[in-house]
Amino acid sequence: MSVPERAFGAGSSPDATDDLAFPRVKPRSLRIGAAYRLVRYARPLLGPTRLLRWCLDGAWLLHRLAFELSGRVFGEAFHCASLGLTEDLLRECIPAGGTVIDVGCGSGRWCRLAARHAARVVGIDSSPALVAEARAATAEPNVDYVIGDVTRDLGGQRFDVALLVHVLEHVDDAEALLRALAGVAGTLVVEVPDVEADPLNLARRALGCPFYSDADHVREYTAPLLERHLRRGGWTPTRRDHRRGSLVVVATRTP
Repeated sequence: MSVPERAFGAGSSPDATDDLAFPRVKPRSLRIGAAYRLVRYARPLLGPTRLLRWCLDGAWLLHRLAFELSGRVFGEAFHCASLGLTEDLLRECIPAGGTVIDVGCGSGRWCRLAARHAARVVGIDSSPALVAEARAATAEPNVDYVIGDVTRDLGGQRFDVALLVHVLEHVDDAEALLRALAGVAGTLVVEVPDVEADPLNLARRALGCPFYSDADHVREYTAPLLERHLRRGGWTPTRRDHRRGSLVVVATRTP
């Protein structure tokens, strides 16, 4: 059995109810000892603030590299398990016989999950390469893909639910996109990275260190900022979850 199969088992995440206990006495780690020794020697040379900045930058970079490498090792199973949106929540949001539009659908993973609970699913993305990948990976007959922009390429179609999963943080005018979606769907499920999930981002912001979680992000979100954008875009938040470093908000179109 491969590493991904052992870790995720048929594409699911490790069981959240697993006992995560450890022995009180841990094996001695030479790496931890060496790291603390290095910090002790570097502190008088660099000063505490400069040393902290160096550590924050290193932790930020290593976290990004480790996340990307985890995706390569574990594949789509890791990407699905690492997101805050769950299939259970998705199922709750889709009415019987409902329709779903996945905006910025990428490789179509959420389209395929939504297809289990919706009568019809449309994924739209501006990348021809990603749409081609999604089409190749999708066997569900109730899923269609569109190359284009949701604000102009849907031909007046309307849907019960719109998905916006790790898209909004890439968009220059987030409120304009949200206003456009208010004319397309009655319920919105949006997920963005939760900048407050890592308390070290408080120190990074105070010291002017990088804290964005992707080079293409134009914005990182706190819960109040996301809800403000949603309300200005014509949506009323009805549910908020903090899960696995993400904010997931369900909103209904404001009358």
